[in-house]
Amino acid sequence: MSSNLKVQRICQNCGLEFIAKTTFTIYCSHRCNRMAYKIKERAAKLEGSNKETQRLKLIPFEELNMKPFLSINEAAKLLGISRRTIYRMIDRKELNPGKAGARTILRRADLETIFKKVKSENADPTNPALPKTYQLEDCYNLNEIIGKYGISYAALRNLVNRNNIPKVMDGRFLHLPKEMIDKILVSGQ
Repeated sequence: MSSNLKVQRICQNCGLEFIAKTTFTIYCSHRCNRMAYKIKERAAKLEGSNKETQRLKLIPFEELNMKPFLSINEAAKLLGISRRTIYRMIDRKELNPGKAGARTILRRADLETIFKKVKSENADPTNPALPKTYQLEDCYNLNEIIGKYGISYAALRNLVNRNNIPKVMDGRFLHLPKEMIDKILVSGQ
């Protein structure tokens, strides 16, 4: 049983226009169909190869995660930092190294406690090192500061950057805390 349909199509492989005899035909010829199939197979093989490569790349990190003690090189690789940074952390007493002969080794638990300390410091609301949040009514806008203290915009920007003054945004307008600006500019005059 043959079809009398004649549907104008564009080949999904070569892009040429052709007349199809069915509504689901997407290739103009058997040759284009084979080429498209080969392209799909090649892409599937590449994707499988890339996934296997990624899996093999992750194996060393999984092994490092299982070890209770790490060398300086292994710790640097695990954290994604340089060996020199690890040595600086040891000098600052952030890490407590051990010695195995001439080799310096670190406990994996010590590396994890570094991040727990940082996390707990950020979570503590009584910590004075955390920035205070300011309300808009407790802040000057830039024009008020420039008018009140006769300071240029560039000098104000340098002052803000040098003293790490927190910024409060109101839409696209920048505001700075009154208490900090007054303290810095009044004592500076």
